[in-house]
Amino acid sequence: MCFAIARASHFFLKALGMCWGTVLGNLWLRMWGCRCHGLVRCFGIPRLELSAPRCVEIGKGNIFRSVNRSNPVGINHQVILATRGSGRIRIGDGCGLSGVTIVSENAIQIGNHVQIGANCIITDTDFHPLDWTARKIPHASGKNAPVNIGDDVFIGMNAIILKGVSIGRHSVIGAGSVVSKNVPADVVVAGNPARIVRNLLD
Repeated sequence: MCFAIARASHFFLKALGMCWGTVLGNLWLRMWGCRCHGLVRCFGIPRLELSAPRCVEIGKGNIFRSVNRSNPVGINHQVILATRGSGRIRIGDGCGLSGVTIVSENAIQIGNHVQIGANCIITDTDFHPLDWTARKIPHASGKNAPVNIGDDVFIGMNAIILKGVSIGRHSVIGAGSVVSKNVPADVVVAGNPARIVRNLLD
């Protein structure tokens, strides 16, 4: 009996969180000038740090999970969408993001039906210069290059996608991987740095 009550309470709180999160989350996205082509199902409110209006475009049927209760794996923080300078972010249709951080100084393109696991980071910039002398210059930026993630990609929890990377459609990025080079379509990659461990067409 106690188990049933606890389980029912969990699902009630989860549903309640989605209802108020979706209302407030979509209001928040639009206040920041995001171009939303449909209602984003929000568990909690995403964190936005945008350099300009209309620099983020979000497709239809997306789910943003920004609270721990919404994912049994555990989410460390809200979904974070941030742009610097002329950076821009485009998220396709039917994507799922759980506590994901996306930071763009150039351009990040995420295809349709991409599932991004808990606490992943996707960035197209080094943030700071690698040369120690350049880091002494106030507000100096590192190198940046666009990131492109194809349709139907799955990115496991705690993975990091770095600048200049393209990931081909249907590919799988293993949990905890650090992806610094292009990934072809229909493969599984894992490790740091990520390497191909399986061809999905074999």
